[in-house]
Order: sequence, then C-alpha cells, then structure tokens
Amino acid sequence: MKLTMLFVSLCVSLVSAGVVITPIRQEQVVVKNDDDCFFGVTTPQGCGPLRT
Repeated sequence: MKLTMLFVSLCVSLVSAGVVITPIRQEQVVVKNDDDCFFGVTTPQGCGPLRT
C-alpha cells in the first residue's frame, strides 16, 4: 500500500510539473521559426520528437 501511494504521488508530481511526454503526430506540427526548438518539431504546446 505504501509503495502504491508513493508511485501515485510521483506520477501526480510529474504531471503537475509538465514532465509527461505525449506523442506528437503530424497534424499537431506548426511552422518552425529560427528561434524555436533546436531539436524535433514545433507544436502550439512546445516541441519534441515527431512520432510516426
């Protein structure tokens, strides 16, 4: 029980910090500017690697 609560607490803190990585699909990609992400693709929420 304590281990489960620790795991749930860890997941909640990661989600609230915005550390959760979601897959980026082609329909979410927007045009990249020169000062945008130096890796991956740009979306309205941020940037990351494109998933196929």
